[in-house]
Amino acid sequence: MRRIVRVVAALAVVGPAACGGGGTPTAPTAPRISVAGNYDIHKTVTVDSCGISAPGSSFSNPGEVRHTAGATTFVLNDHGTRDLSGSLNADGSFTIAPTRGLVMNTINAVDTWDGGRFTTAGFDVRVTTDLETSPVNGGPPCRVITQWAATRVGGQNTVP
Repeated sequence: MRRIVRVVAALAVVGPAACGGGGTPTAPTAPRISVAGNYDIHKTVTVDSCGISAPGSSFSNPGEVRHTAGATTFVLNDHGTRDLSGSLNADGSFTIAPTRGLVMNTINAVDTWDGGRFTTAGFDVRVTTDLETSPVNGGPPCRVITQWAATRVGGQNTVP
């Protein structure tokens, strides 16, 4: 009987070590969000009270996102002319603070950003541009709203 007790005791000590156990199992680490890269940004006009273009008009331009994997901030460079700082959430949603700029190098304007979200394939965001005067006739303030649908070029985003 003593021999059985010793064998059972030995197995109790060796068993967990042989299986790599004994400790608390760790959960797999979730991938960190990563959205850095080059993008093709397709912009579609949905509203235009300025007379610059018609709803449904669209155009594309290159863009770049600078981001360190797992970080909560990023910079979106829109076709090489401006850097837009943003805040990024773990689910891929993002915000960009309102930005001031010039339209046609002469008209003061403010862009606001709504509904931003990164996906594995790219990102989407709605941009509202409020202009101080109409560029067509120098008339009253006006607004252009565009929907941006960006596709990541040469890779995929990691969005948990």
